[in-house]
Amino acid sequence: MGVHMFAWLNDLPVWLGFLIVTGTLVVVTCAGIALLRPFVLKVFGPEPGRNEQVTMVLTVGGVFYGLLLGLVAAATYQAYDSAQDLVSSEAAAVGTLYREVSAYPEPERVVLQQDLVDYTNNLLTVAFPDLRAGQDPPGGTAIVGRFQQHLLAFEPRTRTQEIVHTAAIEQFAKFDDQRRERINATAGGLPDVLWGVIVLGALVNLAMLCLFSLSTRGAHLLLGGLFAFFLGTMIFLIAALDYPFRGDLSVSPDPVESMYHNVMNR
Repeated sequence: MGVHMFAWLNDLPVWLGFLIVTGTLVVVTCAGIALLRPFVLKVFGPEPGRNEQVTMVLTVGGVFYGLLLGLVAAATYQAYDSAQDLVSSEAAAVGTLYREVSAYPEPERVVLQQDLVDYTNNLLTVAFPDLRAGQDPPGGTAIVGRFQQHLLAFEPRTRTQEIVHTAAIEQFAKFDDQRRERINATAGGLPDVLWGVIVLGALVNLAMLCLFSLSTRGAHLLLGGLFAFFLGTMIFLIAALDYPFRGDLSVSPDPVESMYHNVMNR
């Protein structure tokens, strides 16, 4: 499973990661303002016209950077929402398959149902906790293979059993597709080059902000700190949702747990 430069945030509580990202940007910005303020006049000359030079560059760069940040944030949230939908779809597929194999005769029914119970239990107790910790969970594929072997070994003896068996095979194929899509979603994430552009763009915009010349240092620090805090909030949001199955903000296994209790009565 790949990781991005902010993957360490997933190992921290949400509030702590938020404070680290936003606090770092605010401190860096305020320090830059305090250090560069005495040199701004020497570099850009006296008013009028001093801020216009900085504003021109910051406006053009800020528009493109803001557009990039907004699009990335929207795409990241959409991927997170899609991952939650995949979990719900997989839970529904397992529940439907469990109901269909309940029509099988003994002893096949008990064997097939137990395979599905084992798979669901593995999801709740092994797969989701491991994914949340950034690890690749073992075991699920072996259980699915065992279920498939038991399912295909059944030989219908009546027309009714043949119909049920055909429907179960079709439902298994649907479940397997949903499972593979959910697994693929765990390996997502923004490429490192895009993260590099996001971080570089943030630093450039904050540096330009430090080059402004306001009437008082307090006003400059306040406005710069607020801008840095907002920028840090956006970057934290993208980083926290980048891998939807990792960290405290990971997608919820509630649909699987609900199916486990309501359909399988466990």
